[in-house]
This record gives sequence, C-alpha cells and structure tokens, in this order.
Amino acid sequence: MSTAMEDPSSAVHLWRSTPWSWMRPEDADSTAVRMVLHDAAGHVSLHEGSPELFPVVVDGPETTLPDVDDIARHTLADLDTAPMHLSLEGHHEEVVNVDLRAAGHVAVGRLHITCKGQAVVHLHLSGDAGWCGLHLTGKVADGSHLSVVVTDELHLESRVVRCDDWRVGRDATFETGTLSVGGFRRKSDLRHHLDATGGNVRIGLAVHGQGTRHDDHHVEIHHHVGHTTSSLVANVACGGRSRSVGTGRLVIDAGADGTDAGQVFRNLLLSQGARADAIPELEVLADDVSAAHGAASASLDEGQLHYLMSRGLGPEEAAAMIVEGFLADAFRPIAAAEARRTLRDRLTVHLDCARIT
Repeated sequence: MSTAMEDPSSAVHLWRSTPWSWMRPEDADSTAVRMVLHDAAGHVSLHEGSPELFPVVVDGPETTLPDVDDIARHTLADLDTAPMHLSLEGHHEEVVNVDLRAAGHVAVGRLHITCKGQAVVHLHLSGDAGWCGLHLTGKVADGSHLSVVVTDELHLESRVVRCDDWRVGRDATFETGTLSVGGFRRKSDLRHHLDATGGNVRIGLAVHGQGTRHDDHHVEIHHHVGHTTSSLVANVACGGRSRSVGTGRLVIDAGADGTDAGQVFRNLLLSQGARADAIPELEVLADDVSAAHGAASASLDEGQLHYLMSRGLGPEEAAAMIVEGFLADAFRPIAAAEARRTLRDRLTVHLDCARIT
C-alpha cells in the first residue's frame, strides 16, 4: 500500500502556502544529521555504541518512497542514502532519547522506527544548519503502543523540511507530539495510515511563532479500514509578524465503517502583525462514521488577563502564563505521561528563554 496521497491535486495544495522554491536546499552537498542515543550514563553514538546496551538495531529502513512524484521525500532520499533504523521490542519503561544534531550548510537525516511492544521515544532536533531535512518513517506492530515526541529547537535562521510516514497495525496505538519552536521557515508534511481494525492515532501539535517565523504543517490521517480512531489537536500562538499555516487532511476510505475521528485547530494571535490559517479537510467515503473538525482564531482574552493581573501578576507575566497553558493543552490527546511531561518541560524551557531574550 503506497504512502502517497491518492489525489494528485493534493500536491499542489501542499505547497501553496509554502512553495518548494522557498524550501529546497541551495546545493546538493549535505552533512548528515548526527543521531545520538543517550541514556542515564551519557551520550553514545548509534554508530559507535555497543548495541547490546541499548534497545536499538542499526540498519536500513524497511520503507519505500511514494510511487508518485513527491519532491520533498525524494530530495531527502537523494541527500541521505544511509538512513538509520531504530528497533524497539518489549516494554521500555525509560524514555528512549535520540539527539538529532544538524550542523553545516545542509544537514539531512532519515530514521525508521519499528515498535513491537511499548515505548516512548524523544527525538530532539537542534543545531545551526542553514537547511535541515528530516524524514521519519515507522511501523507500529499489532497490539503495540508507540509514543514519539519531537522537540524542534533548531537555530532561528534554519530552514526546515520534515516528512513523516507512519503505519499503524491491528489494535495498535501510535501517538505523537511535536513542539515546533525552531527555524525561521519550515514545512512539515506528516502522514499517518491506519491499516487494520482497532488502530488508534493521537496527535498533539504546538507551534510558537516569533519575529517573522513561517511555520507550515500539513497533517494527514488516513483510515483504510473501519473501527479505527484518530484525534488531532493543533494549538498555535503567533506573535510579531510570524505566520502559521495548519492543514489537516482526514481521509476515511469506502467501507471503513465504525471510524471515529476528529481534528481541532486553534490559533492565538499575540500581535496585530501575526497571521494564522487553519484548514481542516475531510474526505469521508464511508457511511457509518463519526468525523468532526473545528478551527478557531482569537487574541488574548482580556478577562483572563484581568483575572491574573488581579492576583498580582504583571501584564507580561499574565500573557506568558496564558500562552504556556494554551500551547501545553495541545498535548492532551497523548496518553503516555512521560511523553506529555517531556513536551511540557521543553515548552517551559523555551518560553523562559524567550522571555529572557
């Protein structure tokens, strides 16, 4: 089954708000993103570490590129011909931390994750690369539970292209949370496929726009069979002259009766120059389904500000508290407590640093 979008017009829509000419790398040379697995003992390279110490196997990904012309994915494949494979088996009580460091003019990395059991993976993206490309692919086996946390803290002058392709098996759960605060211009194309009954996908996305930052997220959830569930919560806070574009494409195939799916986009505008667009899309080809979507944009609530200020907080402190609570609420679909805690901790650190600067 191809991970490509079935509707050719989707490719045009995908790059409408953020043209590929804005995002393509300026030359063909690349510096590979360094992927580091770190545990309580310290940081150990996946290439150099002792495999028996860690729940990983270094190998090529069991994945193929889309059949149709997908310029972003093919570009990433051309730039990184030796992707990594992270294999997780059994129950992992500790968070598996992978540090993705992007350096040089052009940095790119591809990582394939397979899960047969239960695990929480934290992918931390950092560095000062001028252009960074990341392709995450993965498969959650039948009856497994995988939580993937992505915290993006790249240099604010980086351009970022991220593609995801995830497949979820029978009675399996895949949940993912993204904190997007790095890079000055980014495009993310995140696709999720529910391949068997009982599958569940939960997605939380928090975006903080500052200065002239441009952040464009396309999230696709495809229900190929019935009796599957999915939820998407995307909360965006934009200040300065930043812009966010959020597109959610929910596809329920013919015969996928019993599907329960929903997506919500909420935008908080912190300045008059900020702009946030939310575009939820539903393509429902089955009859007996529950499919909901919603989108809303608003400025800071004066009543909330007044309440907090009446409790002794200054205007800036009150506004900062509202923004933090709003962005943290994006992670409520995620059931794994360690995944939520990781995202909220990184969010707090980011907002504290932003206030200092």
